Amino acid sequence: MKSSRRDADALWNKYLHGRPISIRNKLIEHYRPLVHMLAARLAQKLPAQISYEEICSAGYDGLMEAVQAYDPSHKAKFETFCQQRIHGAVMDWLRTLDGQSRTVRSFEKQRMRHKELLDSALGRPPSDVELAEKMGMSRDRYAELSRLSRLGHEVHLSSVQSDDDGHHRGSPGGWDIKDAQAIDPSQRVSRQMLTDYITRGLNREERLVLVLYYTEGLTMAEIGLVLDLSESRVSQIHKDVIARLRRRFKDEAAELVA
Repeated sequence: MKSSRRDADALWNKYLHGRPISIRNKLIEHYRPLVHMLAARLAQKLPAQISYEEICSAGYDGLMEAVQAYDPSHKAKFETFCQQRIHGAVMDWLRTLDGQSRTVRSFEKQRMRHKELLDSALGRPPSDVELAEKMGMSRDRYAELSRLSRLGHEVHLSSVQSDDDGHHRGSPGGWDIKDAQAIDPSQRVSRQMLTDYITRGLNREERLVLVLYYTEGLTMAEIGLVLDLSESRVSQIHKDVIARLRRRFKDEAAELVA
């Protein structure tokens, strides 16, 4: 822990002299676990349609803004300042979903009506491309509204709104980190698909234990703090889930052989 603190202090000393993007990115990487922990807590309170990964994505905007805006002369600990910004960024993202709910509901009604018309005319279910054309909208717009529709009709903020959610305002530039060694996006998609496949059928608590342990690298004790569970309970959940997964994949393998 002391070594980690010294590493962070060294990075801040370098960053505050000119604020180079390369050092900013290292600070973001250093404080990345703060996003994961807050996202895991919120994921338990939000509708199941909103994934832990989507919450993390919104939280990273808050983390980047916190690093860029932090002024150590104000004496506030960065971790406290940062958590407020991360929480605020997630709240801002959720509000955009809530504000779009009326548009999404209108889209769903139109899609259902046009789907019924095309079903009758074609004698088969229409494709998304045919529906988008029938509704007079671009494929990109159709895909975006479909995605929002899958998130749910409305996101209720009362369960996750804190008294002080920070003063985050959306960063117009978004992420502008350029890294020649960045992972190919297709690899991230493949990893997400694999995660979804492995964790299908698990409840949210069980899925978070696996994701936080194997993907984010948190210890059992740290996961317990995030999920408000004892370390022994987290260990038991992990043990039970692994046993179930082994049985499931053994059964699936047997079916393939048969």
